[in-house]
Parts: sequence; structure tokens; C-alpha cells
Amino acid sequence: MEIQTAGQQKYYDLIEEQAKSLRLGMIIWLSLLAVALLAIFSGGILGYILAILGAALGALNIRSQKALRSKLNGIADKEDFFNQLIDGETVEIPDYRLMITREYVVLYRSEIRIYPLKEMDKVEVGIRQQGNYRQKTLFLTDHTGKRNEIAVCSQSGQESAFDLAYHTLHGKMI
Repeated sequence: MEIQTAGQQKYYDLIEEQAKSLRLGMIIWLSLLAVALLAIFSGGILGYILAILGAALGALNIRSQKALRSKLNGIADKEDFFNQLIDGETVEIPDYRLMITREYVVLYRSEIRIYPLKEMDKVEVGIRQQGNYRQKTLFLTDHTGKRNEIAVCSQSGQESAFDLAYHTLHGKMI
């Protein structure tokens, strides 16, 4: 897909880390297949082993690429989604690698996750004990009761970012 708008560019900036990882994986499995081809012609069993390994890595990599491309399949109006990413009302919280748009919550960690707010029922904060200190965790709960972890306040300097995420989401869910 060719990038045509600033919103599309913003989305591809969010998935850049994951896309780079997939490109590196593709280079690795293609290289394994090339080495396997050379080894097969030189008459060793190692070539067949490398070919099987390269094919398995290739299959995993291609499946991961398809999964990344399918992240936008659940979004009916993609242009509107891209426009929301660059909208002035969108709240971006870099501490949690989180964006809250008018209609979506976007987590862009090692894997991108997009949660439509219309499919969410409520915002919850949970407390869990982690050693000698407590961690606040922010969840979006969907209509079936499934809790999706959005943010974990694990450091003392993250309270303001956590509170911003909570209040923004709480305001959108009302």
C-alpha cells in the first residue's frame, strides 16, 4: 500500500518497528534457503536441513506479515481512522505507547493493537501486588467481559501519564 496521507504515514510510523522485524526475518529465511540450495548441490544432508528450517521460518514470517496487514481489516472507514490518528483531539501517551482517538484506542508496542471504543463496555483500574509495591493497571473491558490491558503504572514517574490515559478513556466511555 502506498502512503498517501499524513494519517497513513502516522500509522506506518507506529508499525515501523514490527515491519522492520518482519523484513529482517524475511532476509534470514531467504538467506537460509539460498545457503540450503548451495549445500544441496554440494551433496550434503545439511542442505536439506537448512531448506526445511528456511521453509518453516518463511511460513512463520509470511503468516506474521499477513497478520500485520490484517490489523486494519476490522476498521470500516480506514480514511477516517487515519484522519483520527493525526487529529488535534487525539491523545498520545508515549510512556505507554498508546494513542486514544475519537473512536479507537491504539497500542503500538511490539505488536499493534486497535480497540474500537464502540466495542468496549467500560474502563477499569485494577491493583496488583508486585513484590513490595503495588501496580495500577488500566483495562478496557469489552461487551463480553474480556479485559484488555492498556497500561501498567509501575514507576513513580508514570502516575500523570496513567491518570491522563484513565481520564481520557473514562471521558470517551461516558
